[in-house]
Amino acid sequence: MRLQGDGWGIGFYANGSLEVIRSDRPVYEERGRFMEIAESVKSNIIVAHIRRASNPRGLPREKLISIENSQPFYYRNFVFVHNGVIMIPDEIAELLGEWRLRVRGLNDSEVYFWYIVKEVHEGRSVREALKNFEGDLYRVWFRVHDKCPSKARPYMGLNMIFSDGEKLYAFCKYDEEVDGAIRSLCYGDQPGMRMMYIAGSDKFIVSSEMTNLEDDWRPFENGQLIIAQAKNGKISLTKMEI
Repeated sequence: MRLQGDGWGIGFYANGSLEVIRSDRPVYEERGRFMEIAESVKSNIIVAHIRRASNPRGLPREKLISIENSQPFYYRNFVFVHNGVIMIPDEIAELLGEWRLRVRGLNDSEVYFWYIVKEVHEGRSVREALKNFEGDLYRVWFRVHDKCPSKARPYMGLNMIFSDGEKLYAFCKYDEEVDGAIRSLCYGDQPGMRMMYIAGSDKFIVSSEMTNLEDDWRPFENGQLIIAQAKNGKISLTKMEI
């Protein structure tokens, strides 16, 4: 099993402005730096990512590892991380219009990010953007899949976390039959793509899987979007299906 050794990053808000720190080094080689940053950050919203590079284009590995390819991706006050693979990133990038010029790396997840930004910029909600993204993935897939018969589906996991500085959006979507057969890494007690969360009046923590046995972790439903916001010193959650 290959480790999550292809870069890492942390995004947080300081005085209302987004700051992002990224590295293309394995997090286990920079554990001290990662821990120092994580422990020093004071922010209502913190988004962190440890990367294992996906490669739907079949590129040489050295093209995949760089600061530009590390997550989180960000734009203005938007920050985003994704766990999964967009199998047809170039075809989806064609839908971005002028936003395609902002794609800097060769990470398929970056195309997902700019699609969401484009949709929000055009006035749609994050929920609508997520629904439209999956719809476009299948629409384009049915049009082009004969040209890429080795790819059996348009994506593996649309799990993502997105924030605009005011709200945190966490979305879990995966193929229950295919991805549900894969087990989580830490404890093997959940499907590998099922996100987990801890919710309390003073905190909301989302993770790609449960990371300890002490806290009250709860599983996302497949296709569930949870929106968290701090109001009057307390965390409120809105849950919806997509």
